[in-house]
Amino acid sequence: MYPSPPSKNALIVSGQFAAICGVNKQTLFYYDKIGLFSPVYKDENGFRYYAPEQVDTFHTILALREIMPLSELKEYVLMRNKAYFRSVFEHGVENLTAQITRLEHERSMMLRKLDLVREAVNAEESIIYTRYCPREYLKLSPDVYTLQPGRGEPSAMGSIVQYRVEHNLSLGRGIGGILPASWLIEGKPQGTHCRWYYCELAPESSRSEGFIKEAGNYMICYYKGDYHTTYRVFPRLMDYARRNGFLIGDYIYEEPLADEIVEVDLNNYITRISIPFSVKDVPQEEKAD
Repeated sequence: MYPSPPSKNALIVSGQFAAICGVNKQTLFYYDKIGLFSPVYKDENGFRYYAPEQVDTFHTILALREIMPLSELKEYVLMRNKAYFRSVFEHGVENLTAQITRLEHERSMMLRKLDLVREAVNAEESIIYTRYCPREYLKLSPDVYTLQPGRGEPSAMGSIVQYRVEHNLSLGRGIGGILPASWLIEGKPQGTHCRWYYCELAPESSRSEGFIKEAGNYMICYYKGDYHTTYRVFPRLMDYARRNGFLIGDYIYEEPLADEIVEVDLNNYITRISIPFSVKDVPQEEKAD
């Protein structure tokens, strides 16, 4: 701090300095009080004056405040030198890079969720679609049937919830369910929603950990309502497959598009139901007819 101002005309009063830096004056007063950042001059009436070159210093402090505790920041300000500057800024770059990576990941998850909700909004419930779907790698829960009776579904669901939290997947696709295709024919077991639960496999997980949802042709329909009642659409799917000569694959995949994250009323939930199929070989004599 200067003992006397070189020229008040060359300095900036606290209100102007605060406005330039995008903070309020109370922040400047507080930083001065704790010895973190002080004006170059105070007059006999206590008015504070700042030098233009202090703007960059103050913005550096604001930036560092986001990545380090106030005590460490004060230590840096008091001990400024080239070696300490390098150490602080290298550490800051590492922290910011990690934050950027996390934010980019969360952004991609949110964009994926938006895509799913748009799909739900545009879906026609009355239509059964046929669509080619690429291969996917999924993280599967334990088989509900192998777990403790009465606790199978909560335990299986819990394993997927934990995986999603550990891999920061909660902002994206919801938790889906896989059912044996035999349930289409035999009828869904009472009181059971899914045989397995799943979510997308995290990019950092080994593909060997994943269950492969094979690429191929799928029958797809969109069910509106409580996802515990999706079995109500099974007869319509079976009839559609039969009329079109489809051989159904091994599994039924259910994925929530508009769920409790999107809708309060469970009657407005939208679930996408996907079933792989192939086309029967028709004998020549049948083709002739």
